Amino acid sequence: MTTPPFSDEVLVAARAQAMDLDLPPACIAGVIVNTRLLQNYAALVRDFPLPDTCEPAGDYTP
Repeated sequence: MTTPPFSDEVLVAARAQAMDLDLPPACIAGVIVNTRLLQNYAALVRDFPLPDTCEPAGDYTP
């Protein structure tokens, strides 16, 4: 028997509670949209192919 996945709303509420963050219900939809957007950006970085011969970056100077 498998457990059904949690809904996005339940996960956001649980994460907010774990951080002791007061998250109004009206904000949950925005948090979900922004989380999905950030997941897409993270996938772009994670999936970018880098060859093993790639040189490391130099020192960063702002």
